[in-house]
Parts: sequence; structure tokens; C-alpha cells
Amino acid sequence: MTAIELSRRQVLAGALTAIALGAAGTVWSGAGRRIYSAASDQANRHFLCCWAEGHLQFKVPSPGRGHDVLLNPLTRSALYFARRPGNWLTVLDADTGALQARIASPAGRHFYGHGTLVNNNSLLLTSENDYARGGEGLIGIYDCRDGYRRVGEFASGGIGPHQLATLPDDKTVVVANGGILTLPGSNRDKLNLETMQPNLSYIDSRDGSLLGQWQPPHHQLSLRHLDVSSDGEVVVGAQFEGDPTLALPLLFRHRGEDRLQALTATDPVWRQHHNYIASVACAGDAVIATSPRGGCISLWRNGEFQTLQALNDVAGAAFDSKTGTFLTSNGRGQLVQLDQQGLSLTGRVAELRWDNHMEVSS
Repeated sequence: MTAIELSRRQVLAGALTAIALGAAGTVWSGAGRRIYSAASDQANRHFLCCWAEGHLQFKVPSPGRGHDVLLNPLTRSALYFARRPGNWLTVLDADTGALQARIASPAGRHFYGHGTLVNNNSLLLTSENDYARGGEGLIGIYDCRDGYRRVGEFASGGIGPHQLATLPDDKTVVVANGGILTLPGSNRDKLNLETMQPNLSYIDSRDGSLLGQWQPPHHQLSLRHLDVSSDGEVVVGAQFEGDPTLALPLLFRHRGEDRLQALTATDPVWRQHHNYIASVACAGDAVIATSPRGGCISLWRNGEFQTLQALNDVAGAAFDSKTGTFLTSNGRGQLVQLDQQGLSLTGRVAELRWDNHMEVSS
């Protein structure tokens, strides 16, 4: 399948059928749909952005390339995370883009580009690399009510913690430990591919205790990005670092089973993803996953593959609970909606390349 770029002529007219309904989403009172993402321009300048109602609501210069973004309704903030091995976290007013806080990682640490909220959105947890102690994975704790001041940390359960999320109980955190050792100054080189041990870890955020841990079926399936459904099912995507001729499952779900459950698809479907899942988004029984290397978006229901859509350099993925549709973004500045009728162009900022992740408020 050949990857494509949507043109405005391909925008679908009329009402669009929702993929799923009832998923929770962040809601700003009195605001229409807003899409938050980091981005870069052709001159390799970096920005923290919000797109709304057909235009950029704000475009704030960034100290470096961003990765994920997280919305906190308690402080009405958009939290933008540095791409690994960045050492900054920028907190902006979600309405205006005004600076609320700027956080630096502690000495000997860097961020992995993701975070999650617990305790009624009052605490921020971030995935971090303690490279001063050889690459131990840590979860930093920040008090959102006190200017996002760092107040503690606990072990992530492995090397290379990447995306983490909070289960519906608001205290259990699930962490995708990618298993890959990287150190600043090594040009993002992967230093332990033969011995890497990725895992999915469940941790009690109140005391940092490890509640459970599961490994993928191959030790070179680096678990990186995940999402949690409203009923607590975890879906995690992998990036395979082994023999490229193998066709292995790249998506797994888990809700208390004794092993990770691979989503079902044929080998050609897995090969289309080119061993790389960039973002995962859940809504009800539906899941989408993006692959910029494969130029595709895959849709799944109840763990079964449904369809594959082609889109050049796609990476970001989120669910819009107001319209009941998934949204994606790509390196061509496009914001693209996915529903049962296919893809439709929601907007475009031609001079920008959207970064790997996005967040939607309705």
C-alpha cells in the first residue's frame, strides 16, 4: 500500500459516523475542539502549539523539540514534554499559551517525553532516565498545586520508561518500560539491544510499590506507547529492535491476564507497520495505532484488526469524545480525522511538522 497525503479535495462532506461513544475526554468549559501538539518548522525551530477553529490559537517558541503533551484541568494547563533526552518540561495556560511554569530535570536525569496525572490531577508523574546511575528508570513526582514543584520519585520497574498512564482508580499507574539503555552524548544510540528486557509495569503511585509486571513474547519488542480505556484495559504498542525479516505482533492488550494478549492480524498487516508503533489511542472497544515508518493508521475492534489507512508520516493519535472520532497528525502539518468512512482533513498548518503526539479537548 502506498502512503498518501490528504488534499482538501478529499475532505468528506456531510455528517460523519462515530467510531465509538462514551469515552472520557478533557473538557474546557465554553471552548470548541482544540488540538495541542509540539511542532517544528522547516528552519528546524521548535514550537508548542494549540490549533482551534481552523487556525493556530497559540504558537509558543520551545527550548527544544517536544514530544508529548498532557492537559491538566485542575490548573487549566497544557504540559509539553521534551523529546528524549531533553531536560525541560513547559507548562502553558491552555487557553492563551502564557507560561505558567518551566521545569528542569534534576542533575543526572533526563525526561523520556511523557507524563500522567494522579490524585485528582494534583500530582504529575514523569518518566525519567537516571543516567548518572547507569540508566535506571525513574518516575518523578511533581505537585501541580505548587508550581509543579518536584516532591519525590520512585522506580519505574525497568530501563527506558517511556509512556505511562493512570488507571481509572486514579492511583495505579501503568508504565511501558522500553528496555533500551540510552545515555546522553551517545547520539541516541541503543546500547543494549542484545540484552534488553522490556516490560509493562503496574505501580501504586501512593508509595511506588510494584504491583505486577509483564514481558512481551520477544525480548526485543520494546514497549513504548500506550493508552488505557475507560474500563481499565491497557493497550500498548511496541517497536521491534530484532531481525527485520520477522513479522511479530506490535500491539498488546492487558487487563489482569497472566500474559500480554496480542491483537490479532495477519503477517502482511504487521509488516505494513515496519516494526514501529508511534501512538496508540483507545475509545470503547476501538483502538487505533499509527506508524510513521509504515505511513499507516490501523484500526482494531475487540482486539481484531479492522482496516488500514495510508497517511504519510502519521504519528499523533487521540480520541475526540465530543464528535466520537479519532484524530491523527503528521509531519506535513495535517490534522486528519478517522471514522468508519475513512480519512478526512480537519486542518493544516503548512509550515509546521507536527510532532509524535497530540491531545484533544472538546
